[in-house]
Amino acid sequence: MRIKIDNLKAPLFLAWQINSECNLECLHCCEEAGDIIVEKMKEEEIYNFLQQIIELRIPYVAISGGEPLIHPNFKEICEYLSKNGVNLKVETNGEYIDEETAKWFSDLKFRSVQLSLDGVEPSSHEKLRKYGNWHKTVSACEFLIKYKVNTEIVFVPTRFNIHQIGDLIDFAYKLGVYGVYTGKLMRIGRAAINWEIISPTEEQYKEFFKVLEEKMKQYDKKMKIFYYPFDVIEELKYRLRYPAASLLILPDGRVKLIGPLPFICGDLKKETITSVWEKYKKGWKNKRVIEFTKKVINDPKLLSLSNKWIEL
Repeated sequence: MRIKIDNLKAPLFLAWQINSECNLECLHCCEEAGDIIVEKMKEEEIYNFLQQIIELRIPYVAISGGEPLIHPNFKEICEYLSKNGVNLKVETNGEYIDEETAKWFSDLKFRSVQLSLDGVEPSSHEKLRKYGNWHKTVSACEFLIKYKVNTEIVFVPTRFNIHQIGDLIDFAYKLGVYGVYTGKLMRIGRAAINWEIISPTEEQYKEFFKVLEEKMKQYDKKMKIFYYPFDVIEELKYRLRYPAASLLILPDGRVKLIGPLPFICGDLKKETITSVWEKYKKGWKNKRVIEFTKKVINDPKLLSLSNKWIEL
């Protein structure tokens, strides 16, 4: 179902990158997270933002980073939104989830917790996620499943792990996860920088999607397997016609039109969600945005500029 955003008074979904700090240094990171600390919203600004989410009845918020569990206000933010009826998802590397934290997720009744797991053994996962610990992520899955948290695994295909997708899905099923999510590698952030090293070949993708189709049949009604068959370029072509009913919020409160483009359409430290939402809708009709997006579609190398932010 295609949603027309023109008549919506508020977004239906918020993707909130609450910080840029991360304990890993992943080769494909869209946000280029790690040691470089981007200025975060102050506590007062955060709670003003949270109150607006509730007042506008925005139903669904996905929290990511960086590594969101590092954020000093992560638990308070989640508890505040949850008690006010907002559905929450968190996207994490899982390395800060012990049994106590898993129980906390369970008590808050998160919509889902999505963990990154990029292989059925440590070497491929840790090659992609520098400083990563495969065993910690698997343990996090086990703790979450023990406490009946809706647990998802996201698998990022690269030329050195893409062949493991079938075994990874089998492994996920044995763990007892709710679903596995995957798709083509996104050529933005560090992935754009490391593209020649990590991007799969077309032949690898052909086999990858063949295996995914087979596994979907094998685990039909047993475990959800979702994959997005298009790459970033196809996504941009679609979004020029049908912008998403969502906002992508950066750690410092600024809002991007979409991850693969550099354009900033507002600042939630200075503006309301309603004001930024109107700017977002106008942004997709901005001649500068349309022309640049068409250039990116014709020359995907320009995706490397996605984090060189431009104010509209």
